[in-house]
Amino acid sequence: MSKPETTTLRGELPGVKLAGSTGATAEVYTHGAHLASWKTADGVEQLFVSSDVVFKPPKAIRGGVPICFPQFSDFGPLGQHGFARNETWEVTARTPTSVQMTLRSTPASKEKWPHDFVCVYEVMLGAGNHLKTTMSVTNAGIEPMTFTTALHTYFRCDDALAAKVTGLKGASYLDSLDGRVRREEIGEFVAFAEEVDRIYLSTSDALAVEDVAGSRSIRITKRNLPDAVVWNPWIEKSKATGDLGDDDYKKFVCVEAAAIETPVTLPAGERWECEQVLECVKHASPVPAIDDAAPSKVEAEEAR
Repeated sequence: MSKPETTTLRGELPGVKLAGSTGATAEVYTHGAHLASWKTADGVEQLFVSSDVVFKPPKAIRGGVPICFPQFSDFGPLGQHGFARNETWEVTARTPTSVQMTLRSTPASKEKWPHDFVCVYEVMLGAGNHLKTTMSVTNAGIEPMTFTTALHTYFRCDDALAAKVTGLKGASYLDSLDGRVRREEIGEFVAFAEEVDRIYLSTSDALAVEDVAGSRSIRITKRNLPDAVVWNPWIEKSKATGDLGDDDYKKFVCVEAAAIETPVTLPAGERWECEQVLECVKHASPVPAIDDAAPSKVEAEEAR
């Protein structure tokens, strides 16, 4: 891949626009290596970006796929979700359908996190309605380093209140709305009739977001990201979040492929890599509504 120039995207920020032969497109900002748009060949946007989004670095972009690195949430001494989403990445390679961006440690980053590293993120439009992202981290120092990470993906939904996430039955999770107590998911799916903020542990690598109202599903296939966060802020937190519209909670659900419970420990000179593949599947008839689906208990019980 040749080293490219950037173009000006929304918010007058630099980035790269990808275009596939079938009509699919994607937009990736250099700010945070932030994937902020993925439109399938039919021109339909599959990712959510807030109606009140603020394009003002170093503030992270609300929506799309923020990269949480080298820390997820408050699982460590750094600020929320680490610093990668707030930094300017270098465009190091691209083709018409892919872009590679790189973040390297600097004296400023080492004041926050005292490690030498190279983080490489690549976004690729695939055949059909596929989009693939890979991230690698190399320990460029002489001491081991430990980190947590997540691809904090906001999936656009025609109606999040009717959406559901499948593939998590039987998984343990930490309920972030209840002191991160450990519970077990006993439902066939996770639904959104209230605020949801859960860290599912050691999940299946195959998950899905069923956008019932939109008659489509997004299949998620992850590699080397054993955990998955499911989040929707609901009414009050949407109103309280400055860069999120009051009604935006109705328009998205987050499913975040992650490595949280067991942090990644990387010896000096070693490299770690993860991957997420998204596939949009359109349905000729509506996805069965939650009330019409096979009966299941959506609530969870304490794990024994």
